[in-house]
Amino acid sequence: MLAAPLPYTHHKIDVGLVATILFFAALVTAVLFGYRLDNPPSSPTIAALAASKRPAEQQPRAVLAPAPDPLASLPDDLNAAINAGTALSASVTLINLDTGKEYDAGHYTQTYEAASTSKLVAVFDYIHQVELGKATLTQTLEGEPAQDIIMRMIVNSDNDAWDKLNGYLKFGGEQKYLDSIGVAGKMTPNNIQFSTSAMAKMLQLLYQGKLMNADHQALIYGYMAHTTMNRLIPAALPADAIVYHKYGEIDGVLHDAAIVQYQGHNFVLVIYTNNPASSMSLYGSQVSLIHAITAAAFTDITKS
Repeated sequence: MLAAPLPYTHHKIDVGLVATILFFAALVTAVLFGYRLDNPPSSPTIAALAASKRPAEQQPRAVLAPAPDPLASLPDDLNAAINAGTALSASVTLINLDTGKEYDAGHYTQTYEAASTSKLVAVFDYIHQVELGKATLTQTLEGEPAQDIIMRMIVNSDNDAWDKLNGYLKFGGEQKYLDSIGVAGKMTPNNIQFSTSAMAKMLQLLYQGKLMNADHQALIYGYMAHTTMNRLIPAALPADAIVYHKYGEIDGVLHDAAIVQYQGHNFVLVIYTNNPASSMSLYGSQVSLIHAITAAAFTDITKS
């Protein structure tokens, strides 16, 4: 015979025990929370925040001394060459076209009668008029094409051609042109008074393409590279040097003004000389002086 099932027993939750547990849980929570209120996490100070945003301290940069000028001795070397020809007055300006720096020697603050080197002023002014649309290379001036006149002025240093171009431009117009390009030459009734520095600046502007466009520059370079007078600056340079120049001589003055290019060296060299007799009696001495000055300049600049 099976035993009778046990009667179902209902397990009652001890409310008092639960209340006690909750009370202690609340107490612990309150204690911990109160501790955090009394002891909040430490905040970074303003100084610490600033420090965190401050870039890393940079080491002071070393102050570099300027590089020595490799041509610093050039004026002394040019003056030494000039002083060897004590009976002559001479002025020299060299502009290093690669750096733009100018070097002067002799009576470089003095102006000289520029002789036929001043033919370049008329030529450059006329080319300027062409580029302004006020003239052409094909128009005739006193029965001769303008371009032929320019060629004869530079290649042959022809004075008749110069008269024709001056008759068209007028000395007053040429003076305005010089003033407009910032070159300090002074027109006179018969010629131009120039310093070697002023002439060198004008050739520097030609080299830089600031006086005319590339086609006209190439035209003028072609004439200046094939002058019939090459006994001065070109004669004292290596045969493979490229020289664009214009010489001048009259009444005791003997000059040469050149743009020279040689194995990566580019420079303007302008040499003006005069003798006290104001005649050609010391022509040979002036040629020798120009050669000595050119050699000194070439030696220094090709070592730089």
